Amino acid sequence: MKDEKNILVVRLSSLGDVLMTLPAVKAIRDLYPHSHISWLIEGSIGDLLSYQGFIDKAIRFPRTNLVKTIKAGRLKESIKILKSFLYDLKSMEYDLILDFHGIAKSIILSKIAKGKRLIGFDKIYAKENTHLFYREKIQGLDRRLHKVERNMLMATHLGADNKAPDLDITVPEDHYTYIDDFFKKRGISDQTIAINPFSSPGSEYKRWGMDRYKGLIKAMRATLNTDIIILWGPGEKEEAQSLIDGSDSRVFLSIPTNIPQLFALLKRVKLYISGDTGVMHLAAFAKTPVVAIFGPTDHKINAPYGDSMVVRKDVDCSPCKKRDCQNRYCLENISINEVLQAAKEMYNRTKR
Repeated sequence: MKDEKNILVVRLSSLGDVLMTLPAVKAIRDLYPHSHISWLIEGSIGDLLSYQGFIDKAIRFPRTNLVKTIKAGRLKESIKILKSFLYDLKSMEYDLILDFHGIAKSIILSKIAKGKRLIGFDKIYAKENTHLFYREKIQGLDRRLHKVERNMLMATHLGADNKAPDLDITVPEDHYTYIDDFFKKRGISDQTIAINPFSSPGSEYKRWGMDRYKGLIKAMRATLNTDIIILWGPGEKEEAQSLIDGSDSRVFLSIPTNIPQLFALLKRVKLYISGDTGVMHLAAFAKTPVVAIFGPTDHKINAPYGDSMVVRKDVDCSPCKKRDCQNRYCLENISINEVLQAAKEMYNRTKR
């Protein structure tokens, strides 16, 4: 088989979706071991991609800087940033451009790049009518196919095996040192559970209640007697602290982390608990057992891809994307005890 020399992967965001694209890209690398793979990405997830040996280059789309300079009226600076990005994107001709994202922005950027073959998903998976612009289209039959398996369709279209390859994500040793120092300074044990009560900005409708998490922490401390770390991100520290207040001394607030550092932390804990969020997928790809609390989002499409247990209610209106739902039956009907029992089962597996 001809070894494609230059490949551009387009999956701009978000954390979870980028992670669920990684197995397909690894399969493509295994198929074309001597190729050069670039990944068009935006945001801090690009830092994690740059550490993976099967990805040669992370091309950063500077959306944040562009928006900031445009809003500030610094148009010359905006033009300079855009020109630099476009020069980087067009610096080589690609034998394959693989648009895993399937939105208007990704197809525009894919068209700007120089490519011989542009491949994307047909209308069952693509959005914003992007399927009309692909030279080659990946057909899908099941709308509820898990995203890892959906992305693997791209790899199998090129000739790879349809099974997602095992994947070991790597980060530099200093990120593990940063986490190890935190554990040592706070006296945190190796038998630790991480809880993330938050969801990505704009998706608060997917969150289980903070009062439920507080009750869960109390119950876990009483029954499992393990240390607990509360994870938080930008703008979430004060709310995370509210889960610490009133708890005993073995419940800890995490230190600030970037994505590679957070990955190192998740590798160190025995169990991770949260709702449907990108960090949930990061834990799964760190090969840490996961308890995932699912409400409105589709667990068949978005469940953690690894050793996990999904806690959910099979209600008539779920899955849905109703962000302003006033009832939230899918989440409100999930009890503390149900999540506790799942946590016990998953945690005890790690001790066998």
